[in-house]
Amino acid sequence: MELNIFMRNLQTALIRRGIPDETALKHVTNLRRTFTVEDLEEIDAIQSPEEIDQLADSIASILKKRQPAAEPKKTETVPAPRQPAAPVRREETTFNDDLDDSFPEPAPAKKPKNRQKEADPYFEYSSEAEPSTRGMLIFWIGLLLTSPIWLGLLAVMFVAFIALFVALSALIVVGVAAIIAIVAVGAGIALVGIVFGITQLFTFPAGGLYEIGLGVMIAGAVLFVAVLLYNFSIRLLPWLITQLGVFLKFLCRKLKELFLHIRRECYKL
Repeated sequence: MELNIFMRNLQTALIRRGIPDETALKHVTNLRRTFTVEDLEEIDAIQSPEEIDQLADSIASILKKRQPAAEPKKTETVPAPRQPAAPVRREETTFNDDLDDSFPEPAPAKKPKNRQKEADPYFEYSSEAEPSTRGMLIFWIGLLLTSPIWLGLLAVMFVAFIALFVALSALIVVGVAAIIAIVAVGAGIALVGIVFGITQLFTFPAGGLYEIGLGVMIAGAVLFVAVLLYNFSIRLLPWLITQLGVFLKFLCRKLKELFLHIRRECYKL
């Protein structure tokens, strides 16, 4: 379910349960600011209005518990300023009556509603409203006519991501094979040098020490290169694949939001 539709349905459900319009709007707006990425994914997975009704029941019960504590304060503070005004100024009552008749108070509920519709994005088009026929024709005909462009762009994007996934996976296989080959060859060369140096100690001690030192140096270099390849193949490349998947999911989410936004704006025409 789209976020704007979810927020509007939740506000409507709260109003049906006896919550005042302003309180429902204020609570839904504040609730929207606290949504995390996981919350947005759960909202996107909502398919039935029963889930919204369950959430509205729990929220309405909490809000109704808070109302009795706030109402007595209003009733206690209202009569206080009116007591000295009633018996004192009788001469001005006709003037006040004339003012009341000639300047009626405007309805305060209309302005906030207009401002809310302009300020809150979830007052935009929802699936429950009736889109204009002209807007639907513009959107779907435009989508069909531009399909070679956006289908080509989508194909290029997914092919590029597939190529990157395959290349990174191939690098992991090549890196592991390189580790095995380097360790096997390096260990063999180092072992031959050390064994040959030991045999030379009895006849040519200086040459034997040199061969043993050279074998140890080769073993150390092989170990260093193997550790680098291990970190690159087993740690870095899988992390890059994970981040690439996260980036692909982010792009798909933004493309979906772009599609819904364009459809919503076209349906208003």
